Amino acid sequence: MTDEFKSLLSSSEKITSSDDWDAIYEELPVVIALSTNELQVALDKLDSVGGYGYIATWRKNLFAFNPKLLSKRCGLIDENGSLLKAARIPKK
Repeated sequence: MTDEFKSLLSSSEKITSSDDWDAIYEELPVVIALSTNELQVALDKLDSVGGYGYIATWRKNLFAFNPKLLSKRCGLIDENGSLLKAARIPKK
C-alpha cells in the first residue's frame, strides 16, 4: 500500500523525491502516515528538523487525522499532493 501511495504522491508537481525523507513538499520534508498507528512515528521523524514538515495520508482517512490535534508546525497533505493544512514555518 505504501508503494501505491508513494506513486500517487510523486505524480504531483509540488512533490520532489528525497533520499532522506519520503518526499519533499515546497522545500519541507514529507513523511507518510497511512494510519493513526503510524502517526507518532512520523511525528518523531519530523522532530529531527524541529517538527517542521508535512504528514502525507490518504484523503479517505482524513477523519482520523484531526488537523487541530497535529502540531502547528506540521502540515498535512493527501495522496495527490494537495494541501490540507499548511505547515507553519519560522520566519527568517
